[in-house]
Amino acid sequence: MNVRKLTLLSSLVSVLVGCGGGSSSDSDSGQSVLLKGKAIDGYIIGATVFLDLNLNNQLDANEPNVTTQGEGDFELNIPSKYQQCAKYVPLVVDVPEDAIDTDTPDTPIGEAYQMVFPPQFALTTDQDLLNLTPLTSVVWKQVEQELRSQQSSGLSCDSILKEEALRADISQRLKEQEFRVAQRYNVTANELYGDYVASGDTALHELAKALVPGLQKSYTETKQLIDANPEADFAWVEYFLGVWDSSTTRYNESWYRYEFVQPSNGNFHSETYLMSDDLDTKISLYDKHQMVTNQRDGVNIESTISLEPAESGYYCARSEWLETLLEESSGVRNTMYSMVGDWDSCLTARGEVTQALVTKNYQDHMLISYTEHTYHPGTVSGFEHLIGVTDTVSESDLKPVRDIIDTNFYSEQAHGADYWHRTKNDFSAVASEPSQIMTSHDSDGRWERFTNYRDGTHKKECGDSEESLSVESCTK
Repeated sequence: MNVRKLTLLSSLVSVLVGCGGGSSSDSDSGQSVLLKGKAIDGYIIGATVFLDLNLNNQLDANEPNVTTQGEGDFELNIPSKYQQCAKYVPLVVDVPEDAIDTDTPDTPIGEAYQMVFPPQFALTTDQDLLNLTPLTSVVWKQVEQELRSQQSSGLSCDSILKEEALRADISQRLKEQEFRVAQRYNVTANELYGDYVASGDTALHELAKALVPGLQKSYTETKQLIDANPEADFAWVEYFLGVWDSSTTRYNESWYRYEFVQPSNGNFHSETYLMSDDLDTKISLYDKHQMVTNQRDGVNIESTISLEPAESGYYCARSEWLETLLEESSGVRNTMYSMVGDWDSCLTARGEVTQALVTKNYQDHMLISYTEHTYHPGTVSGFEHLIGVTDTVSESDLKPVRDIIDTNFYSEQAHGADYWHRTKNDFSAVASEPSQIMTSHDSDGRWERFTNYRDGTHKKECGDSEESLSVESCTK
């Protein structure tokens, strides 16, 4: 029942296929293809746009290229022999020192950087005119790095054309990455690929400009992390600006460095550091997490360690999750909480145990409802005998939890717990409806509803009853 959690990031080019009597979807017709577009950060003048035929992020002698003019405009002529590759490989913009950004036309760019537009065949946007920016780079770069870690033969136009499975993999990964970027910044795919300068979207414009330094560092350090963990399912580094993170309010207006490594499903470690403004110095550890998972005797066993920031030092939580592997599952979570000064202290911290009785209902492997009743030290749950038994616990030990817990979402039964909350998930496969609506309420009378839309954007509503839920109430 584990869910892989990924998180990721990336300057703008608009691309229009036409002219020459052909298109990038045609077979080789002997006629050329013309790609038209813009390089956008503000509009970039004097940058080199090229079709990266071998996906090495470098301009090679045979690769079609052109220099951006005017308001970042370019017209890239693709000879007929490369026509078939045009939509299967990325379009790259090398922004050199001394190029001009029209946002600051009197101050040439001081440090070179690169922007990338993903392979067009796999994009989800329905816009005819697409743009290459730091945001399109965010979408592609992490996908590219993950693909490289799994493709021993290397990526190229030929490999993409020959392998249907690889094309499907790229399409799926791009969809997932578009969704992740949309989740963090609450922007749609069309906004990600749009011309935010022309549209006057100042917030998105500022975001794209702000991301450039972090993108440069993220690419370099992700490659280093992948090289250091060649067998991992996933490994990446992400520099992000906390003020732009729309999924939580816990970050301040600073740069953070997030590192994630998942050696295998259900096993991962991550850490987040508060960074200096120039991104060169780790100021302090912000949070750190670790999970180790195994399954036996019908039980999923997760051992987790979490370090979260406090006003002084850190909150440390060391938990053991014991859950049956059933559609109607039940289990316990035993957690020792403490205040510590660092991660090493958290690893050995001891304290009294807070126990939670948990039930989950799955349908087609989707979690449709969840209850959790928490018993603080000194409060009797009736399942104290399931503390510290990870080596011996079995399915039959955990099934009785469901005998005492009312799993009805609208129930307010506490069952002797100090605190409880209940959650339900409504999923939809209808394209015009949200993909997921998660509603929850707790023993303090708080209600929340979190709506996830198919484009990755989301909405949070709060209230003191299901009928009173509203976006405005979340800010009170």
